[in-house]
Amino acid sequence: TVILTNASTGLERRIQTNPSGSYEFLAVPVGENYSVRVEAAGFQAAVQTGIKLEINQKYRADFKLVVGAATETVEVSGATTQVDTINTQLGDVIGEKRLTSLPLNGRSYIDLLGLQAGVVPISSEAAISDRLVSGNLNSGQVSVNGQRESANSFLVNGGDVEESVDNGASIIPTLDSIEEFRLLTNSFNAEYGRFSGAIVNVVTKSGTNDIHGSVYEFLRNEKLDARSYFDPERGVFKRNQFGGTIGTPVLKNKLFFFGDYQGTREIRGVSSGLINVPSVLERGGDFSDLATTQFSSFTDSNGNPTVVRGDSSPSNFAATLTQRLGYTVSPGEQYWFQGCTTTSQCVFPGAAGPFIPQAAWSPVAVKTLKFIPIPTGTSGGTPNFSTTAEKSNLRDEKFAVKGDLNTAHFGNWSAYYHFDDANFLNPYPAFTSNVPGFSAVTLSRAQQIQLSNTAILNPNTVNEVRLNYTRFAFLKNKPVGGLGKITDLGYVQGGLGVIPTNPKYEGVAPIGLNNTGVAFGLPDGTTGQYNNTYQITDNFSKVMGKHTLKFGGDVRYIQVNERNTYTSNGWFQFSGTETGNDFADFLLGAPDLFNQTSLQLLDSRTRYYGLYAQDTFKVRSDLTVNYGLRWDVSQPFYDTKDRIQTFVPGVQSKIYPDSPTGFVFPRDPGVPRTLAPTQYNRFAPRLGIAYSPGATAGLAAKIFGGPGKTSIRVGGGLYYTAIEDLTLFNEVGDPPFGLFWVSPVPVYLEEPYKRRIDPPDPVGNRFPFSIPPPGATGIWAQYLPIAFAPTYKLDNKLPYAEHFNFTIQREISHTAVLSVGFVASRGRHLLSTVESNPGDPAKCLQIRAALGSGNGCGPFGEDTIYDLGGGNFAFGTRPYSVTSGRTTPGRLRLRTRATTPCKPAWKRRSEIFISWPLIPGPNP
Repeated sequence: TVILTNASTGLERRIQTNPSGSYEFLAVPVGENYSVRVEAAGFQAAVQTGIKLEINQKYRADFKLVVGAATETVEVSGATTQVDTINTQLGDVIGEKRLTSLPLNGRSYIDLLGLQAGVVPISSEAAISDRLVSGNLNSGQVSVNGQRESANSFLVNGGDVEESVDNGASIIPTLDSIEEFRLLTNSFNAEYGRFSGAIVNVVTKSGTNDIHGSVYEFLRNEKLDARSYFDPERGVFKRNQFGGTIGTPVLKNKLFFFGDYQGTREIRGVSSGLINVPSVLERGGDFSDLATTQFSSFTDSNGNPTVVRGDSSPSNFAATLTQRLGYTVSPGEQYWFQGCTTTSQCVFPGAAGPFIPQAAWSPVAVKTLKFIPIPTGTSGGTPNFSTTAEKSNLRDEKFAVKGDLNTAHFGNWSAYYHFDDANFLNPYPAFTSNVPGFSAVTLSRAQQIQLSNTAILNPNTVNEVRLNYTRFAFLKNKPVGGLGKITDLGYVQGGLGVIPTNPKYEGVAPIGLNNTGVAFGLPDGTTGQYNNTYQITDNFSKVMGKHTLKFGGDVRYIQVNERNTYTSNGWFQFSGTETGNDFADFLLGAPDLFNQTSLQLLDSRTRYYGLYAQDTFKVRSDLTVNYGLRWDVSQPFYDTKDRIQTFVPGVQSKIYPDSPTGFVFPRDPGVPRTLAPTQYNRFAPRLGIAYSPGATAGLAAKIFGGPGKTSIRVGGGLYYTAIEDLTLFNEVGDPPFGLFWVSPVPVYLEEPYKRRIDPPDPVGNRFPFSIPPPGATGIWAQYLPIAFAPTYKLDNKLPYAEHFNFTIQREISHTAVLSVGFVASRGRHLLSTVESNPGDPAKCLQIRAALGSGNGCGPFGEDTIYDLGGGNFAFGTRPYSVTSGRTTPGRLRLRTRATTPCKPAWKRRSEIFISWPLIPGPNP
């Protein structure tokens, strides 16, 4: 008889060994203070105490019974660090001691993922990798053994806590509430699916028979920080993290409670950096100091004086300047040249440089110039501005409660609830503003509810069922500063003026001076993501002789509702294409680029089904074979209202009959709601072999150390990865379900749907906008030319990785194990980006040469020199998300497992089409 006991919770299980003397306890909760007692008639009892069980660990306790009275006991105390003689999964466990003793900036377990060999932080920022959670913490996007940063699974107490746009962690328990977490990095068993990178499983603490707890506060400030070379003074910094935990019995040996709380308050002075700004003279329209400030002069790229664009039409810019200035300005007239001193010679005469009187200014420039800071210094004669006075402000509140109930007839029950609410105020929330005054707040709230039951059907049979719900609500860059009526800022509202697409965020439109380098205005976008994950899992385990069988299933239903506001008030960029100087163009209200976007709405859904069967076969006492098979069904995301599209060259849609040829939609012939079909034939085999040499004498005993001291393991398998919702997020609001309008010709700042050159816009203002119903015709003129429309290819397949590892472990001492191994993974069908409508650079250059244009050949038709084939499709603006990428990394690793880990590693990684979701250039 073998008896397993936990002194902390009173848990006790009994089992009979099989004829060979083997035994196994199934689904034992993690924890310390375990002991194993072996009893047999005519032998002294044997006990091993001080055992600590970790997540997914196969702990081996061998006994040799001595003939004697049953009342006598042989006891061995103190746990040792064991080599893995049964488990062929590659990974490591980080327990409470290392969690709380290692210094962590922000006190997040995510920062410890890099302690494991094969784990590297994200190396390049993806197009959207901004889902900061739990009070501005990193969401854990790391590359594991060369796999994508979005290929990792995050579990808390076995429940899915992914946010599904970037596939990062949305729930980060407090550090003091974590019992331990395990990171599986290669060749994990068939019970794990849906991801091919790593499995990160966090187990939180439970109450015990003893009352225990902690109270803490951590303070950080700027007292020992250095001042940046470019900042006039050191910014303020103060962070307080405080909280506590408590664990207690409710009914001894039966019912336990554990709770934790942590609050974070942080104030941080944020540097604006060194920003070039217009000089004091230029703010008054006097550009006589251009030679000193080194800003762009009133010349084109060839060094010739710039001229007024357009013709003499009353709506064109020459007529507008004539009306403003009170004297005649002609099309083609030079704005200024050296020696121009009268209005009969140029538009803005000046002996030392052009002077633009305020009468010529756009009314928007008059009202918004105050948002551009006055210079605080110079560098090489160029005026600039910097400050550290603006502060970010963080408030985060998180708590969790956990209850555990042990029953004799209904199994062990566990209930867990986690709540996290954060508010982060950022003075510089987006690249559309690098000056003070346009702060925004990011709000997030994450919750997890879980109920699980472990039923002991008999000593050799256990069933585990788990219900899990996770919600993640995220609103990024909700404007705080810069709000107000656009009519108070000089804009024309209605008609050909600006109509805000989201009245809640009406205010200063983003304005960027691309050459000077200053930008101001509201954030370009406010992103809303509301994520719900429903999950049920069941695992059935049974010991049958030398076989430990495990079967199970995993079902998940995931909702991601997206509510995005982008450039609600428009977005204006100035590069000096009118006068040669971007600030002068701003004063005149002559942007070279304007865009405005409708609300972007998407209700993404997906389902996942996984079934598996696996067996741990103990061939001999020194040889174990783990094998299994998993069936993964990962449905591509779809929208509940079919507001997505793809591109099939030459095909005409039936849903929107007069859409541009090639644009097709869900429910068109051959186009499923998920765009790419769901694949039901994805089976993933897994195999691992563990051998532990058992020589007790001779050279082999000296090399391998005896039974249980060395293990030689080899493992591999196939692992599928679910595709993240970022694929649909990239195409949210594409025509006809949204409007991303980019003006193809120059417009007016105060009235951006009025062109500065002929011909007039035949459609006029594109807003307010409403989504047309299926079957609608005559609607496409408002979208043309279509500036950008990424798509998801119809024949995409489910990405997968092939894992392989060969490792040797050798016990060095009772507390240290040395591991040497080779680890490899090969990715296939990875998401990449390929242009479906690539431009021909040779043709573009031919057009430019034939027409003698000195302007660029861009995708939006800014030059108004060439047509785009009816205006339907611009070259280089139809990127496919295609599952054609592949990786082939390999890694040799050396690792010791002891109190302090060591992980030197040699790594090789090659990847083709790593760029997704970055957008490629338009050229082939």
